[in-house]
Amino acid sequence: MVRRRNLLKQSAVATTGVAALVGSSGSTAAYDVPLVSTRDHFTDDGSLVSGETQLSYDTNGLVPGVDTGCAGDLTVFIHGWDKKSSESDTEQAAREKARLARDELTGSGYGGTVVGYTWDNDVGGGIDYGWGEAQDVAQKNGAKLSQFLVDLKHQCPNSTVRLASHSLGAQVLLSSLRSLNGSWFTDNGHRVYSTHLLGAAQDNEAPTKESIDTYNAISNVVTAAFNYHSHEDDVLQWVYNTIEFDQALGETGYEEGNTPAPNYTESDSTSQVGTDHSGYLTNLSDEVVHHMAHVGSYV
Repeated sequence: MVRRRNLLKQSAVATTGVAALVGSSGSTAAYDVPLVSTRDHFTDDGSLVSGETQLSYDTNGLVPGVDTGCAGDLTVFIHGWDKKSSESDTEQAAREKARLARDELTGSGYGGTVVGYTWDNDVGGGIDYGWGEAQDVAQKNGAKLSQFLVDLKHQCPNSTVRLASHSLGAQVLLSSLRSLNGSWFTDNGHRVYSTHLLGAAQDNEAPTKESIDTYNAISNVVTAAFNYHSHEDDVLQWVYNTIEFDQALGETGYEEGNTPAPNYTESDSTSQVGTDHSGYLTNLSDEVVHHMAHVGSYV
C-alpha cells in the first residue's frame, strides 16, 4: 500500500510524506478494487498507534486522484462492523465487501469508479464484543476519510464524489461530513454529490435537528442524501435495543417527530431486505444507482 499523510486545512492541502507498504492480506497486484485504508492505525482500545495521525491514510496504489488520474464519477464505499476469528479474516472480509459493492453497483448500471474504504472495524472486546471501541474508531475515521476527499478534490476538482456505507460505516460517513463542513472542501465550493446509508448502525436522530451538527453537515456538504432502512433488520434491533437502548437509523428511518435535513430522502426497504442485514447491497443496488442518476430530482 502507498501511505500518504496530509493536513485537512481551511484553505490549503499539504503532503508531508510518502512511503510504500504492502497490506497484510497479500500483494496489491492480486486485488483490483482501489482502496483507501486506515487499517492497523488504531489499537484495541481505540487509540492511534505510534506513527499515525488523526488525518493519515494509506492506499493500495490504485486510487484515482491520489495514485492515478482523475475519475469522472467516484463512489467511496465504507464497510461496517465485523468480528472474525482473526485480523486477516476481518481485513479479507472488508476487501470482499468493497469488491461486492463495486460489482453490484456497476452491475446495476453505475458507470463510475468504486473505491473501498477499509478501517479497524474489529477492535475491542468484552461484554459488548467491542461495539463501544468500534464506534469510537468509526467516529475517528471521519477526519481521515475527509482528508482523502480534500486531497481528491484538490487534484480532481471536477470529479463527482459520492459516499456509500453499510451498517457501522454510516458513523464513518457522517463523521466525515461533519469534518468537511466549514473546511477547505466547502470553502472552495465542493460538495459530496450523493450519500447512501445502507442499514445504518447510527442513532435515528442523526439526520435531524435533534443532532444539529450532523443536520448542518448534511445540509451544507451534500447535494442529496439517501437512507435505506428495514424495519425487520434484527441485527440493528439487537445492537440498538440491547446495547444502545435506542433505535437505529437503518431500522426505523429518522426519529418520528423530528425534522430531517431538507436534502435528505428516506427509503423504506423492508420489503427488499427484510431481516437480512448483510443483504442491502445485493437487494438495493438498482435503487441506489437510480438515486445516483437522478440526484437533481431529490434536491
